[in-house]
Amino acid sequence: MRAMVARLIAAWPLEHYEVWLAFADGTEGAVDLEGCLPACHREPLREASLFRRVGVDRTQNGLVWPNGTDLDVTILYRELRRRQYLRRPR
Repeated sequence: MRAMVARLIAAWPLEHYEVWLAFADGTEGAVDLEGCLPACHREPLREASLFRRVGVDRTQNGLVWPNGTDLDVTILYRELRRRQYLRRPR
């Protein structure tokens, strides 16, 4: 059975390729997108004004930019959940 990914509700651009993501289940945090974006999309997003225009595609549960770049957040969500798990006291 495949695990459900929580709904992405907000994304805020940070420095470089970092974005703060917030999910409906309360999971949130900063992620570095540099390794997640194909090289052909990274170069146009080096322009800070374009990168800051990141948006949330609620129908696809992903990140989008005006130049057509889009990114599924499944892996990013799992990474944030893993980090939260590792920080919990045992």
